[in-house]
Amino acid sequence: MSILIAEDNALQRQFLADILAGEFPDHAPIIEAEDGVSATEIALRKKPDLCILDIQMPKISGVKAARQIWQQNPATRIIFWTQFPDEVYINEIRRIVRTVKPQPVYGFIHKNNPEARLLRFVATVLEDGVDMIDPAFKDAFNRPLLTEFEAEVLRYLALGLSNWAIARKCTVSMRGVESRLAALYEKLFSGASDELLTCDYEKLAYNVRTRAIFEALRRGLINPGELETEDREIKTWIERDRLRFEEENRAKQ
Repeated sequence: MSILIAEDNALQRQFLADILAGEFPDHAPIIEAEDGVSATEIALRKKPDLCILDIQMPKISGVKAARQIWQQNPATRIIFWTQFPDEVYINEIRRIVRTVKPQPVYGFIHKNNPEARLLRFVATVLEDGVDMIDPAFKDAFNRPLLTEFEAEVLRYLALGLSNWAIARKCTVSMRGVESRLAALYEKLFSGASDELLTCDYEKLAYNVRTRAIFEALRRGLINPGELETEDREIKTWIERDRLRFEEENRAKQ
């Protein structure tokens, strides 16, 4: 009947441990972890009733830790406690939740909430077994969900890959890339920005490909740190694919 707190900031971790120990004595002891890997290992070994996971942690993120925990223990209730509510994390959480059977109970709350509200939030998830989303993020959770492929293509757009290169990287046809990009644009520009896709003037005035990157950056759908890692991987792939391309051309001659 324990609670696990995973937070790399020692002061924030201690603050949370202190208030939870006082409010939920029946769920003692409060277990602490300072990174995503140790949080996952502890959660799988000790099976706490509730995990409170910071999203941005060393080694692996709280979202990736949640994926591993839910894969083995879907009954574990998890609260994502964060000051980085970027939609890239929200989308990943929503996709993970859809794959877990039975569907897990979870919450998502900003760290800046008052103590009393945080405790009510924890009680709702832990004791009532009800999902709780911080009202500040309701819009993000209600937006069209990007598929993993659409999220991947969005990163490739930000890295400057052409449709031709995306098709080769993802092993799909050019038409397949174009249809997926169309679906991505519809999701990114749904609502107030629909004119970008439908009005003649806006289609002439804007480059929808570049505008998609702006929209992704504005909403936090692209993680700069992960993008740098992926850029290194893409450069390695480009070198391999260049050799493949040259071999294909030689074979045609």
